[in-house]
Amino acid sequence: GKLQQADRGTVFFDEIGDMNAYAQAKILRAIETKEVHRVGGRSGIPVDVRVIAATNQDLDRKVGSGAFREDLFYRLNVARIHLPPLRDRREDLPILLDHYIRTFNQRFARRLRGFSAEASAYLLRYSWPGNVRELRNLVEAIYITQPSEWITIRDLPETFRRRIEETEGLPEDERTRLLSALSAANW
Repeated sequence: GKLQQADRGTVFFDEIGDMNAYAQAKILRAIETKEVHRVGGRSGIPVDVRVIAATNQDLDRKVGSGAFREDLFYRLNVARIHLPPLRDRREDLPILLDHYIRTFNQRFARRLRGFSAEASAYLLRYSWPGNVRELRNLVEAIYITQPSEWITIRDLPETFRRRIEETEGLPEDERTRLLSALSAANW
């Protein structure tokens, strides 16, 4: 898993389900003792943190098979939030796109206004197998091409456009068609 510091006092573990047994033991020890040790250090350093861990794996099953420590699982399993995949909550797409536009405008000192209605409708038709991470990476990749004020279909990376076109012939459900129509009409 990848360790990130979200803000002061919060530690976020991305994909905790992939941690090896050694890393799991280290995390458990830090949570229980509320201290960490520097590499080569002899004394502990007190920490006051909250832990947020994420995974797309079935930790209940991994605990049952012995691939994930049961004691760590129960330490982390205080408040569980299940977030459905992006393909099952496409109504979140416009909100997420706006968020990433603001984020990358700030990071790259740009002033993009957002996605054109046609590009938004185009993105709503995609199944997003990489979920929000794939969406974020797509928006960041668009900033590399220096689009104009509004992001159009032409500004989307070629490989991404190809992926969407490969799935175009598949039947759409009514919800997806409705969301595409709303997006195209600027909600």
